[in-house]
Amino acid sequence: MEVTKPLLIALFACLLATGGFVVNWLITRKHIRKLHVELDAHKALIQQLTKAQQNFYNTIEEGQARTMAVARSVSSMENEIKALAKQIKTVSEQDPDSRLYQRAAEMLQAGASIEEVMHSCDLPAAELQLLMNIHKPA
Repeated sequence: MEVTKPLLIALFACLLATGGFVVNWLITRKHIRKLHVELDAHKALIQQLTKAQQNFYNTIEEGQARTMAVARSVSSMENEIKALAKQIKTVSEQDPDSRLYQRAAEMLQAGASIEEVMHSCDLPAAELQLLMNIHKPA
C-alpha cells in the first residue's frame, strides 16, 4: 500500500489538530481547577462575612434592647420626679409659715424693700435680712 503525499499531509494535520485539542483541553482543565479553588475561597469569605454580619445585627439588636430599657427607666424616673415635685409643692403650700417665707423671698427677689416686705408678711427685719442674704443672686 502506497501512502501518498496528500494522505500524509492530512494525517499530519489530524495529528496536529488532535494535539492542539489535547493541549487546549489540558489548559482549560487547569484553568477550571484554578477557578474551583477561587470559588471555594470566595465561598469561605462569604460565610465569614455572613457570620460577621449576623454578629453585627445581634449587637445592634442588643443595643436597641438596652436603649429601650434605659428609656423606660428614664421615663419612670421622670414620672417619679414629677410626683415628688408635686408632693413638695403640696407640703410647702400646707405650711403657712413656709408660704409666708416663700412670699417674702419672692417679694425680695422682685426688688421690694425690707419695709414693704415687713409690712406685707409681718416678719421681723432680721429674718428678712437673712432671707435677702440667702436668696441674693450669686
